[in-house]
Amino acid sequence: MYENKIRVIAPLFLFFFQFTFFYAMLVHDWTSAFHCLAVSFFHSLTCSEGARLLVFSIRRYYPGNRNMTRRLPLMLLYGLPLMFVIAGLNHFFAIAIEFYYKVKWEDYFFVDGITILCSLLVVGLYEGLYYISQWKNLFIESERLKKSNLDSQYKFLKDQIKPHFLFNSLNTLSSLISTNPEKAEEFVEEMAAVYRYLLKKNRKELTTFKEERIFLESYLLMLRTRFEDSLRVNIAVSESKEEYLLPPFVLQILIENAVKHNIVSKDKPLTINIYTDIEDNLHIENTLQRKQNPEPSDKTGLQNLLSRYQLINHENRLMIREEDGLFKVVIPLIHINKYENIVE
Repeated sequence: MYENKIRVIAPLFLFFFQFTFFYAMLVHDWTSAFHCLAVSFFHSLTCSEGARLLVFSIRRYYPGNRNMTRRLPLMLLYGLPLMFVIAGLNHFFAIAIEFYYKVKWEDYFFVDGITILCSLLVVGLYEGLYYISQWKNLFIESERLKKSNLDSQYKFLKDQIKPHFLFNSLNTLSSLISTNPEKAEEFVEEMAAVYRYLLKKNRKELTTFKEERIFLESYLLMLRTRFEDSLRVNIAVSESKEEYLLPPFVLQILIENAVKHNIVSKDKPLTINIYTDIEDNLHIENTLQRKQNPEPSDKTGLQNLLSRYQLINHENRLMIREEDGLFKVVIPLIHINKYENIVE
């Protein structure tokens, strides 16, 4: 604790301060040197302990930074009488060791001034460091509560993935059962494999691009059961980017969104390109060929993704835009060193 350090350092500092600036000039021989050293040490010790007693006594009733405006007037009210008492003790000590035989009595009030000055220095030191300590604790607690709140929000958003994914998968399965029972059976097998993977990875706040791509390959096998060659996904990401981080299931959500809102047929195959740029941004773009009668949508997927990414990465935000007949989402990849504790 800083209080214990002050209790040791303050008397030593005051001792050198008083002796150097006030008593060293009175040293003429070994006797006067002993007197000056003894008085300096005794004055420093009583000033330091008196100031400590004053600070802790008042702080006991009015703790915290909010009560500083209450503490300071009380320290002034009770501190001045206490400082005169301490000054009296210092004078009795000086008389006891016959120090006043070496100086003039008119220096009495000068010594009182030194006592009050030194006590104020110690009080200021205690209160200043106490204020900093309390502010630091409040800041840490505020950050802890903020992180806890963000974690709770993120968990809530992340948990929406499983029912959202299941709902869309069951819709796909329902359409296949009536049109192609054999493909429906294959779809169920792929769906079971993908869902096992999803449950395994869903506990992570962040995942590497490599893990995300492995999951995506499993997910694409399930989609190709339905769309065959009508869905084309091209991934051009260098191996150097595979250890970069992003929220899990980002690619799955975006591909699912593209399939849901665009025509996917042999006549109009849907092309999705995934690549990175020199600024380590991940681009996911698809040809824009909207359905004439789109399925009802509550925009849960993209909104979920935006919210999750905002909670994790405040520095760079996910961007969504349309240009040149393409629907594009740009995701800043996160360097692994920044969040390496999260992915362990």
